[in-house]
Amino acid sequence: MSIINFINVSFSYPRAAGTFALDNINLTVDEGEFLAVMGENGAGKTTLCKLVNGIIPHSCEGKLAGEVIVDGGRTADLSVPVLASKVGMVFDDPDSQLFTSTVFQEAAFGPENLLLDREEIAGRVKSALCAVGLAGFEGRVPSTLSGGEKQRLSIAAALAMNGKILCLDEPLCRLDPDGAKEVISVLKNLNKKFNITIVMTTHDSEMALENADRVCILKKGRIAAIDTAQNFYIKTALLEENGIMPVNEKKPEPRRMRNNSMGTEHTSKVNAIDIKNFFYSYKDGFCIDNINLSFADNDFAAVMGNNGCGKSTLLKCVTGLLRPRSGDILIRGINVKKMTVQDISKEAGFVMQNPDAQLFTDSVRGEVSFALKNMRRAKLPGFNISNAEINMRVDDAITAAGLEGNALEFPHALNKTGRVKTVIACVLAMGCKIIILDEVDAGLDYNDSIKIMELARDLHSRGFTIIFVTHNIFLADKYAHRLIKMSAGRIVQDD
Repeated sequence: MSIINFINVSFSYPRAAGTFALDNINLTVDEGEFLAVMGENGAGKTTLCKLVNGIIPHSCEGKLAGEVIVDGGRTADLSVPVLASKVGMVFDDPDSQLFTSTVFQEAAFGPENLLLDREEIAGRVKSALCAVGLAGFEGRVPSTLSGGEKQRLSIAAALAMNGKILCLDEPLCRLDPDGAKEVISVLKNLNKKFNITIVMTTHDSEMALENADRVCILKKGRIAAIDTAQNFYIKTALLEENGIMPVNEKKPEPRRMRNNSMGTEHTSKVNAIDIKNFFYSYKDGFCIDNINLSFADNDFAAVMGNNGCGKSTLLKCVTGLLRPRSGDILIRGINVKKMTVQDISKEAGFVMQNPDAQLFTDSVRGEVSFALKNMRRAKLPGFNISNAEINMRVDDAITAAGLEGNALEFPHALNKTGRVKTVIACVLAMGCKIIILDEVDAGLDYNDSIKIMELARDLHSRGFTIIFVTHNIFLADKYAHRLIKMSAGRIVQDD
């Protein structure tokens, strides 16, 4: 029996110049089905989710044609509270959905807004937390949870609304492998035990083909293919054509690794980075302790490890965004304690997982030139450079990042790959020879992940030192010359 029906559905966003985000979609999802929705970035996956839970048309402007019917009612006719009681929505970033002070309050927030009585709310919260394996966590502060636990809490908050449908938009993309397995285990249990209908967008082909009942592939707003998950295993060409990693490429042969925390095989006369007896702690007690690590000039290293193990913290300390409590970090032999953030920015560039946090001007060219002009204006040492040199640096950086055709575009109008490339161009213009990429592949499809890593490989061939954080073992195996693994604030493998 169907629970979701798309009937001749098309949707275009405002100012989209006649381009359809979804174009003539006809799709039926049965009650209790697990449907994985896949495709390239920009294929229309998130728009489809917004149509299922009623964000479109109730909270998002645009032109909608056709009908979306959820649990027997047209979404255009149902109120937001009614839709919220039918469809629970979970986004890719759990931190963007968690905002109360305890786990209990987070799961209770939705039912409270329905003005239910206390006993009903408490019962719903208890059931939801048990279903996702968070019973006993009621008093915990959400910010202290792991990535997988946070996403499970987001699912619990959706379940507490007692809906029949869970719609999840890239819920695994920011999680380490263990966290992703936790979430998938919860979803499979909800699907099989409670007959919850699951609609989930994902780039993880292995997960989709092993766990979903059917897979729907979108391409440029249209359904390119839909079939049982098992039938997609042999359709390698079809997957590649639609920006999806074939399953047989997901499992490289494991390499034998040994403890080598000093990085002795990667030393040179003057290393790009030396980290000695490093220690950093947070107020909640988590610390990174006893780190001794070196990166040779022109190294190409992948840093891996579970969410919260300290990867980003360590690299933020390298770039001066955080300062170590004790120990030393040297960049090309100079201790960062003697360097300002501006000094460090000429040597090491940090590209965040979310490029939007680093973009704020009205054009790619303006973005790439901003820091240089700003530092010259502030008369900082080493930045007394002419307009001609700034223009030359900006031109070179834009070309190196492959953005020649995008120089005058608004950065936030680019897809994520373009936004990541823009931030890379920004650090290149500063003169950095050390490039640190912090999980920039999160949320990217297979083809776009390859584009970013091919750019990194090209920069490495020109003599740059590349350090990238990732949960994707395929990318680490394909591109890195060296793999560093962290766990609980320490280096546990380096080879």
